Amino acid sequence: MATETETKSPAVVTPTVSQQGSFNVLLKFLEERGHLKRPQGLQERDVPDGINDHPTFMRFLQGRGFDPQGALNQYEEAMAIRKDTEAITAYDAISVHEFEEARKMYPTWSGRRDKRGLPICMFDVGQLTAESMAKYNASQTATEKSQHTMVYHDYMTRFVLPLCGSMPDCKAQSPSVVSSIYVINAGNFGLRQAWSLKGYAQDVSQLLAVCFPEMVDRCYVMNAPAYFGKIWGILSKFVDPRTAAKLIIVSSGEDSLSTLTPYLDVDNIPTEYGGKFTYKPGMTPMLDEGLRKHMKWTLPGDSLPEGPIKFIQDENKGRAVLATGSMNGTKRDNIIATAS
Repeated sequence: MATETETKSPAVVTPTVSQQGSFNVLLKFLEERGHLKRPQGLQERDVPDGINDHPTFMRFLQGRGFDPQGALNQYEEAMAIRKDTEAITAYDAISVHEFEEARKMYPTWSGRRDKRGLPICMFDVGQLTAESMAKYNASQTATEKSQHTMVYHDYMTRFVLPLCGSMPDCKAQSPSVVSSIYVINAGNFGLRQAWSLKGYAQDVSQLLAVCFPEMVDRCYVMNAPAYFGKIWGILSKFVDPRTAAKLIIVSSGEDSLSTLTPYLDVDNIPTEYGGKFTYKPGMTPMLDEGLRKHMKWTLPGDSLPEGPIKFIQDENKGRAVLATGSMNGTKRDNIIATAS
C-alpha cells in the first residue's frame, strides 16, 4: 500500500518566490500575445473561468515545470485546438443527451471534495466494454469525439474547479484549485480490454495532455488485479509521464479504506471502498453539505442536473451557476444557483 510520503501531492499550493516570478513572466508573455483579452465565442454573461483565467495559466505553467516560454507555447497550441473544435460555442450547443453519453467515457465529478477541498472524480474502467466503445466510435466522427472530449473536460475547468476554489474551507487557493483527485475502479479490467483501448487511450491522453495539463493531483487505481502490471505496460506509453507519476495502485484485497482516509473523509468515500457515500461512477454529482450551503441552489435535492454547467455574471455583477446546452433542440438557459 502506498504511504503518505509516497503519495505526497505534486500540486503547488503556495508558489515560491521563484515560481511566482515565473507566473508573472508568463502573464507578460500572454498579454503581449493578446491572450488576456476576452476569448472569442463566450456569451455576454460568461466569465473566462477555465479558458484564460489565472488558475488556467497556472496549470499550464506547472505542466511545463514553471518554464514561461514553454507554458506559452503549450497554451497557444491548446487554444488552436479549442478554436478548431469550436469548444467554447459547443459547450452551449451540445445536447444534454450527448453530454451524458460522454459522461460514460470519462471520470466524473462525484460532487464531493477531499480534505483540502479538491474535487473527487470517479470512474469504473469496466464501463469501457467492447460494445460501449464500438457504439461510441460509430456514433461520432473523429472531430466530434475531440469536440466532446473538450466540452466534457471544460465542465471541470469552467464549473467544478472554480466552484471548489470558491469555498471558504478550501486549502488550495494559490491561485485557486487547479487539479482533482481521481478514484478509478480497475477490478474488472482485463488484458483483452486494455489492448482494445489503446487507440482510445492514445487519442484522449494526447488531447488532455495538451489542453488540460495538471488536472490530476493524485489518482487511486483501486482493486487492481494481479496482472495490472501487464495492463499498465500496454497503456503507460500513451499516458502523460507527469500524470503517470501520480498513480497510486491499490491491489485487490488491500484495505481500500485505510488508503483513502488520510485524504478523503469517510462520508465522501463510496461504500464499495468501505465508506459511507452511496455513489456509482457516471451518476450526476451529489453535492456535499458545504457546497450546498455555499450558494443558493434551486435544486430539488443534492444532485446537479444533467448536461453542461458554467459560471456566469448575473445582473447584479455577482456570480451565478447556469445549466446550459440544449434539450430537444431548444437551448437551455437555467440559473440553478446564485451567490449566498
